[in-house]
Amino acid sequence: MYKPMRFWGTSGGTGVPSPFCKCSVCENARHVGGKEIRHRSAFRIDKKVMIDTGEDFVVQAARFQDDLADIEHFLITHTHGDHFNKKVIWSRRVGALMPTTILNLYFVDEAYNITETLEKDPKVVCHKLEFGKTYKISDMEVTPLKGIHSTNIEKYSANYLIKFADGRLMYYGVDTGYYIDETFDFLKKYKLNIFISECTYPRERPIEESISTHMDVSRCVENMDKLYENGTIDKDTTIYVTHIDCRGMNHAQLEEYFDKLDRGYKVNVAYDGLSIDED
Repeated sequence: MYKPMRFWGTSGGTGVPSPFCKCSVCENARHVGGKEIRHRSAFRIDKKVMIDTGEDFVVQAARFQDDLADIEHFLITHTHGDHFNKKVIWSRRVGALMPTTILNLYFVDEAYNITETLEKDPKVVCHKLEFGKTYKISDMEVTPLKGIHSTNIEKYSANYLIKFADGRLMYYGVDTGYYIDETFDFLKKYKLNIFISECTYPRERPIEESISTHMDVSRCVENMDKLYENGTIDKDTTIYVTHIDCRGMNHAQLEEYFDKLDRGYKVNVAYDGLSIDED
């Protein structure tokens, strides 16, 4: 069943449970199921717009009794396969009913170079966006900002500042380490209604041991503290962490961790199938 503002996938690149892993988090997910099962990262904004289309889009659509037939716009964060699956172009074309609308794929800066490797389809149009510029996509204003995460194609991932038709502001920031000054400074001008942050490694560790291209719990909280200090988020901002892998706490433990967090903001742990507008 279609639901707007829905997390289709909330895992990092491995999925939870990872098929090659027998850690306590993966074994717990196999036993408990439900919120502990995470597919690769994707977020459906509404009928027409989605952020990322990774390796699990077929099973995600089946799991939620939904489809992608009405999607007209995919905002791609970066070109790693768990966020952009080239097969989406082929899959869209080979169903019993041929698509009649144009599918727009948006890549930011160097990520656009991947379009040279994509199969040609007259019903698919690729667009190149630039960091820091605002674009009208569907009925939204979309501004990509730099995330600290690279591939063999692009130096920076794209995180998205989105202004909805009703005036609400959302920032979707996955596959990034601690934000660069340029991103913090840009966001100082805005007060977010919704903030979606990555928390790839659900465990605490010293800041000096943090990985620069993803955030663990310690770095994630430090990043939010900076956004809070800057006035970008506050007690009224609805906050979710997503892009969570198995290397640390399971879903229930991570919920408990953030429930005990003594901050001026509240953090929710996203799960596959969660619709923000119904939360």
